[in-house]
Amino acid sequence: MNKMTRLLPLTICALAVINAQASDEKELEEITVIAVKPDGLKISSDKLLSLPGTGNDPLKGLEALPGVVLATPATGGPVAQPAIRGSSSNDNLYLTDGLEMGYVFHNDGLSVYNPLLVESFELKTGAWSSQYANANGGVILTNLRDPNGVEPARVIDLSFFRSGFLYEQALSSNAAFYVSFRESLVHTYVDNFIEDEDFSFAVPPRNRDYQAKFIWDFDANNIIRFSASGAKDYIEIAFDQDGRDIAKNPDLASGERYQTYYHSQAVSLQHFGDVIEANFSVNLLTQNQQEREGEVFRWDADITKLIFKTENQYVAESFTLNFGAIYRDTSVDYLASGRLMPCNTEFEMCPPSYFSPKFNEQGTLTISDYHAYTHLTGQITAKLDYQIGIAVVGTDNNSQSYVEPRLGIGFDLDDNHTLRLNYGIHHTFIDDYQFLTAQYGEPSLEASNSSQWVLGLDSQLADGIALRTELFYKELKNLVVANPQAQARSENDVALSDLLFDDVASGEAYGIEILVNKQLSNDWFGWASIAYSKTERKNPLTAEAFNSEFDLPWVANLVLDYKWNDHWQVGAKWRFQSGRRYTPVLSAQPYKETGSQNALFYIPKYSEFNSSQWSNYHRLDIRADYKTQLYGFDANLYFEVLNVYASRAVQELEYNQDYSEFEKDYQFPDMPLPSIGITINF
Repeated sequence: MNKMTRLLPLTICALAVINAQASDEKELEEITVIAVKPDGLKISSDKLLSLPGTGNDPLKGLEALPGVVLATPATGGPVAQPAIRGSSSNDNLYLTDGLEMGYVFHNDGLSVYNPLLVESFELKTGAWSSQYANANGGVILTNLRDPNGVEPARVIDLSFFRSGFLYEQALSSNAAFYVSFRESLVHTYVDNFIEDEDFSFAVPPRNRDYQAKFIWDFDANNIIRFSASGAKDYIEIAFDQDGRDIAKNPDLASGERYQTYYHSQAVSLQHFGDVIEANFSVNLLTQNQQEREGEVFRWDADITKLIFKTENQYVAESFTLNFGAIYRDTSVDYLASGRLMPCNTEFEMCPPSYFSPKFNEQGTLTISDYHAYTHLTGQITAKLDYQIGIAVVGTDNNSQSYVEPRLGIGFDLDDNHTLRLNYGIHHTFIDDYQFLTAQYGEPSLEASNSSQWVLGLDSQLADGIALRTELFYKELKNLVVANPQAQARSENDVALSDLLFDDVASGEAYGIEILVNKQLSNDWFGWASIAYSKTERKNPLTAEAFNSEFDLPWVANLVLDYKWNDHWQVGAKWRFQSGRRYTPVLSAQPYKETGSQNALFYIPKYSEFNSSQWSNYHRLDIRADYKTQLYGFDANLYFEVLNVYASRAVQELEYNQDYSEFEKDYQFPDMPLPSIGITINF
């Protein structure tokens, strides 16, 4: 799916973007932009709304944090997702107000949240609390603010790429609600940006999302919240019958289609006692996943999850105890068809699908899983603190159960320096349900796992400047790979095994990260980070060891924001990263049908997997905000330029039919891209 994702980034920025917003909402009195936590970083979204390059989306600020690389597959899609400390982008846990969501990022790279509702988000990168399970990569916690019970808000959002509204109202002195809805508009003009004539949009890319929350202060000690959220993304592509894509793979003749949506409804009760705080929630999450990649693979699944969750905190004089449990019941009704060609692009370049037999299956998966935890934090001495946690996770899928210990200790070297050591064991259950189906998948697959060590030094310097230095090591096991004995690579080749996938691969990641953070004072804030890491994978089925696609050894970020005066605020974001790994084509062999003189397609021969690397990439984004009055209303006008000095980074090579020539496809944007916007507060 290479063409779609070259164009989709155009949906998040246009040459001129105008936002019109009406709101009674007052600016949050936040002074913390980055808060250093024992197992991660907490980000105030209030100031990140003006961060260059984010499109007013606070969660895009993840890109500028240490330990995070954007995982864009060599095929150009789907839209880049955060990959954390050498793990796959599928190994992250996303929670919103403690609740599970269907997905977090749209097909245009922006999050599914209205930015006016995001209060903060937190990134946990390693050996985190036992409260969070089912993740080997990172934990991203998003907090949406509660409805404002004091002043109503009516927000209309209009732009070239998205429109929507936010309505917020108090119902009584102790009850209030809000509802937000947004929809993309790029389908109205995206065809104007198509430069490649080998395909067209049968259904142009579209997405939408909504959030709603009702809060009721039942009494002085209890709060009831009702919340609902959802999102939908879809696109369909038709390839030119004489184009290079079908010429390289005849199985793509019927085109590609991708659609996904989810709806989440939840009710929660929060209780504040004298020494204990408790939160109980019930969440119904329904999802639909549709994927059609020509005749190669088709997937249509309706997923229903019913989730019960309790979180509790007991606070004593010398320690704090967190404990709770989660139970999840999942039902997956699916239809799968296509070619029986197993492949995992994290470990290999896929062989031609054309020689594999076709399959068609329909079925239902029912899976129950649980997570129970307890986590104790406290002081041993005035200078020595500790964290001790244990989690028990399990599922009735293959009767798996695991114990996950978490240990941490911190020592105050002096008033300004704290040394920390953390250790944890983590597991990720397979939730890509395609891998668990009877014909295409392998029902016996079990959870992947990791052992994680983190050694950190936190230092408080002068003028509100904090320094964090972390060394980390992560060992990964039970990673899923395709079985080469089940792959047909030529016309007369027959699969030698019915086992399509196996969980026998491994990997490791290690490195150092340095973050310098300046809190908001003297009218400016910002942070700088630099990270060096190494990420490797091993596939025992092919006896290969190689650098992972997530192996970008050097990543550096510099973020600055300065309040020039009462009217002007300016900011800049600069990023440097090592070039991405890729696998070049060495040659290609023609395949001819019996009786034909012309090649139906060519079979490429690749060099060693991920053996090559593009040159380093760096980019500068800038932004200026101007506060003024417009028709008597407070207004903010902003100017933004992405990729100021037109830096270019190769995303993929577009080969012709016989792989003898190629064109370079560059990451978006590969030229300076300005935008302008305005917000009006009524």
